[in-house]
Formats: sequence, structure tokens, C-alpha cells
Amino acid sequence: MEKKTRRSVKSKSVKRKSRVNREKVEMLSSFGCTIMEIAKFFIVDESLIRKDYGDEVRRGKEQMKLKLRQLQWKYCEQGNTSLLIFLGKNYLNQTDKQQLDMTGNLEAVLKECGFEDRDIGKKGTESPEVLGSDRISADQKSISDSRLDRSLPN
Repeated sequence: MEKKTRRSVKSKSVKRKSRVNREKVEMLSSFGCTIMEIAKFFIVDESLIRKDYGDEVRRGKEQMKLKLRQLQWKYCEQGNTSLLIFLGKNYLNQTDKQQLDMTGNLEAVLKECGFEDRDIGKKGTESPEVLGSDRISADQKSISDSRLDRSLPN
């Protein structure tokens, strides 16, 4: 009995293999079909396609890539700016990144923040001692503001 079942299993796989056309596998793969889609097309298990038709699938994928590149260059030559940008980024290492020049901007930033009238970094000015040996000094306005904050209800 076992011999009959083994033969029937073998004959089923041979029948399934005979349904699969190698040229069609390559063609479907060149259209971008996945192994699962190719297996469904031929009504076979995808492991059969992977195992027995892997070379055809790979050749089809390479053909698809070649066609895609040809079309990209064709449309690029016709002035498709998005493709020109894409190809420039991938082949010419071009980027969209903008580099900011921060040299000389410190004075402008300080002016925007209200420090233009201060003597920060000017020669001959002494910086007040902020941290004393055992206490922190603060100006009168900061002290009065902090007292006001404590007196306000939350």
C-alpha cells in the first residue's frame, strides 16, 4: 500500500511541475510578480517555485530592473525633473540638505534676544561675580519677581 501512495505523491508533483512553464515564470517575475503570485498563477505551492524555478525568478527580476532603468533614463532625457533629482542623488551624491553658515551670526542672535546693549565679551569689562564663596547673588528685580510669584495663588 505504501508504494502506491509514494507513486501517487510523485506523480502529483510531476503533474504540477508540468503545469509550470519556465519562460512564463521568468516573464511574470520580470513584471514584478512575487513568488507567491507566480505560484498562485500556476496553482502550485510557492516552495516548488522557490526550489525549482529560482533561477528563472532571479533572471526575471534582473530584466525588470533593466527595463526600469531604461525607462528612467528615457523620461529623464525628456526633462522629468523628479527623475533627474532622483538619479542625481543616487549617482552623483547630490543632496537636498542645506548647510547653515553660523559664523558671524552670534551677534545677530544676541541682538534678537535683547543683548545688544550689554557689554558681553567687550574688552575692559569685568563680569560680576555671580557665585560667591557661600552664597548666590542676584539683582533686585529678580528678588522682587520671585517674591511676587510666591504670593500669587496657584
